[in-house]
Amino acid sequence: MKGSNLWWAIPILAFLVIFPGTGLGKELKRDPDTGMIRLMYIGTPFRAFSPYPSFRSDPLLSTTPISGLAWLEPEVVVKALRLYLPRTREDYSKYDVIGLDDTTFEHFPPNTLIWMRDAVLEDGLGFFMGGGSGSFGGAHGFPSYADTPLQHIMPVECLPEHSSYARNEVTNFEDEFIRSVPWEEYENHNVFGGYNVVGIRDGATLLSEITPLIGGVTDPGWTWWDIGEGRFFASPTGFRGSVGAGTTSAGVSFIYWKHYPDFVANMVYFLAGLTPPTDTQLLYTTRLRFREVDYHRQMITGTMEFISRFGARSKKVDEKIAEAEEVLSTARGYFVDLELTRSLEEAERVIMLLREADDLALKAKQNALFWVYVIEWLVVTATLLLCGSVLWTLMVRRRLYREVSATRMKRL
Repeated sequence: MKGSNLWWAIPILAFLVIFPGTGLGKELKRDPDTGMIRLMYIGTPFRAFSPYPSFRSDPLLSTTPISGLAWLEPEVVVKALRLYLPRTREDYSKYDVIGLDDTTFEHFPPNTLIWMRDAVLEDGLGFFMGGGSGSFGGAHGFPSYADTPLQHIMPVECLPEHSSYARNEVTNFEDEFIRSVPWEEYENHNVFGGYNVVGIRDGATLLSEITPLIGGVTDPGWTWWDIGEGRFFASPTGFRGSVGAGTTSAGVSFIYWKHYPDFVANMVYFLAGLTPPTDTQLLYTTRLRFREVDYHRQMITGTMEFISRFGARSKKVDEKIAEAEEVLSTARGYFVDLELTRSLEEAERVIMLLREADDLALKAKQNALFWVYVIEWLVVTATLLLCGSVLWTLMVRRRLYREVSATRMKRL
């Protein structure tokens, strides 16, 4: 640690003496009005495969996405952080979990890391960091978190090393978080394109170990601990997929695992202090239905935008969509209360209603296009008849014109 940074380490050490980490557990933190978990995700929500779609579709999560990927253009990151990051220490109490996914701190406004640290220690904020060049010890020219306020609340030590392809194998199946995830087929999806080498700290809970594919020393994998009033989850392997050419970290296979959405969503639940339901398959099925709901809603929206250009009647479709939205609100409410069976039933009703709305929208589309086709047919037919009439008159009925047997050239 640099000597110039010791000033902010002193209050942390004093805090840890009062609140000795893992012994006190984690108090549940969520929105007192809606019951939802308020998540701030800083990473790559819009330009690559990432956990954001899983966060967005989960009925229990209210997610604020912020573009902060280390590899994005600096001006894009600076603008996003300026617009959406909390601007005071008190504003961080409006969130329950914050996640940094391959995010460098270079472009953060002043005091941001200090406020994040204090929110974890004092307000019970949950926090996760996903691996990448901009995370932990950094790589490819990005700085390390080793000399920042966040290092002192991490369950791992940030080391200046980064390794390539490796397997991340679960070693602690008795852990509360690990038990909340269905691990079937994971052995076919546990290869990662790279990871940050870290050292585990005393008192941290180790969940997995990372082994390079080409051989070498085994390193700590997923790790967490309770620190102060909050909880921190460290993932040296990343959460996101490819950006442009090449493959990055989770994009090798992990992000294509069918339970990847369960892993990342349950991680946020766990960081907020909420124990996910023990029926992992029911939770998986219910989330799957909500993703299907999102798919149907997008399809209907596209159809409605198309037919609106032709002035099609959409009253019946609108009424059916309104009915579906009302049932969807009920389904989400049951999910927030973790009444998964009832939530699943309502979500399936929503899908049925959206399918009916889709059928109505397709009929409206066909009716609208019918008149388009009729008008087009009439225009083409009228043009054909007109041209044919002119051609018949000029080329076929030539007897209307007096024939000339010969012509004489006038002598000059």
